Amino acid sequence: MRNGMRLLLATATGAAVFASGTTTALASQSALTSARADARCAGSAEFSKVEWTDAFVPLKDNNEVTVTATLKNPFKKADGKWAKGPDGKAVPDITALGGEIVKPGATTGTKVDLDLPVPPAITTDNEQSAALGEAKVTGKFTVTKDDKDGKWLLKLNPVRGTAQPCVEEIAVNPQLKLVGAAVTDPVVVTTNDDTKVAVKATVAGGATSVSARLYSNDGNDGNDSVDLNLDKGNSANSWYQDTWFDSDFTTGAWTLDVTITRGNESIKYERADTFSVQLKKAKKKKVKSKISFDVNANKVRKGKTVRLYGAVYRGSSAYARKNVELYYRKKGSTKWVFFAVTKANSKGKYSKVVRPKVDAYWHAVAPGTSTTSGSTSASEFVDVR
Repeated sequence: MRNGMRLLLATATGAAVFASGTTTALASQSALTSARADARCAGSAEFSKVEWTDAFVPLKDNNEVTVTATLKNPFKKADGKWAKGPDGKAVPDITALGGEIVKPGATTGTKVDLDLPVPPAITTDNEQSAALGEAKVTGKFTVTKDDKDGKWLLKLNPVRGTAQPCVEEIAVNPQLKLVGAAVTDPVVVTTNDDTKVAVKATVAGGATSVSARLYSNDGNDGNDSVDLNLDKGNSANSWYQDTWFDSDFTTGAWTLDVTITRGNESIKYERADTFSVQLKKAKKKKVKSKISFDVNANKVRKGKTVRLYGAVYRGSSAYARKNVELYYRKKGSTKWVFFAVTKANSKGKYSKVVRPKVDAYWHAVAPGTSTTSGSTSASEFVDVR
């Protein structure tokens, strides 16, 4: 397996950029200490929830992450109703809302501006409305291609009464990266069946889609390439897809290219893996044979003869001039002993006169060949008196 060149697909400017490796860093001790000191924002007395858009380290263009915090009771109440100011609008219960984002390894944060909710006009229709009991506030922070992935700390500081600062840990995914890729190798195709080919990829960076192209190093027609969209596996970073090859596919050396995508970013790995396609000729199925067997007498006096006879077939036709082997097994024994060979006539019938000396079981065998399977008849017992 060989990881090939990691080529960032052309952007609007047509530029191609190489992706750097993934770096994972923990937050600084001071930032972690701050996080432990402050309660989590979501579910606190001040915020019902805090959400954010896809947070990741980009390959090229900055990733602007939008944070949306749902603020509880943003306006004042009086006598069970929303208080109305001189301008007829709701009276804010929160006078300021500070925010900052602390990157992994940093000792200080970067300011995140959050706009306070705009007070609505209070009327008889909404003065007791539960909908005014929450308001969404938004802010943004930027992740650049040079930033570290890992846990970033968002700190919110609402100003009202006894409100306390709170924090949220935001997991920023690393840059897109193909960790590994593999294809069934070798792919052995046969002339009478399809062969399953498994394609697997391990991807870091929270990819939203993974595609693969399998192509022959020598061919140019439709049977020389396969395009696949991979499915997510059981783990977050694993992707897989199966396809099928038959004997029409070009044999020889093949190559796997993998393209991974997240949002507007895509990165292509050329020659992520190589494999070979080999043709295995299917074995020709042998024609079945069968043989019947009988005796003209199951009881005979010692010294007298018995005729052994039957017919042998190849498929549904007579097995003309086939050599037939005759065997016997003494009563009380488990060992079959070869007795003689006789030949079938043009109609597949055979016959042999024998002079048995002991009580024994007899049967006939049609030996197998390279094109015909062998067969064994049922046995007949001959009692010698």
